[in-house]
Amino acid sequence: MATREEILGQVRHVLVETFELDPGDIVPDAHLYHDLDLDSLDAIDLAVKLGTHTGIKLKEEEMKAIRTVADIVDFVHRNLDPAKSLGN
Repeated sequence: MATREEILGQVRHVLVETFELDPGDIVPDAHLYHDLDLDSLDAIDLAVKLGTHTGIKLKEEEMKAIRTVADIVDFVHRNLDPAKSLGN
């Protein structure tokens, strides 16, 4: 199973590639909306990209609960199938 650090690296990669963010800004306590300037449409794009990279489908109510980069990492870590690796 992927470590939280590996998941953070993948989340950072997705955020940088999708939203052209500075990798240095993507820290666990960064708030998606306040610190990284994402909006609700960006959140949908993020959910789709994460689903592509992890195989995890985020439900709308789950996405509403995600506020920080750490929330994403925790969600992916809890739901990642141990038989799959990130990016496959």
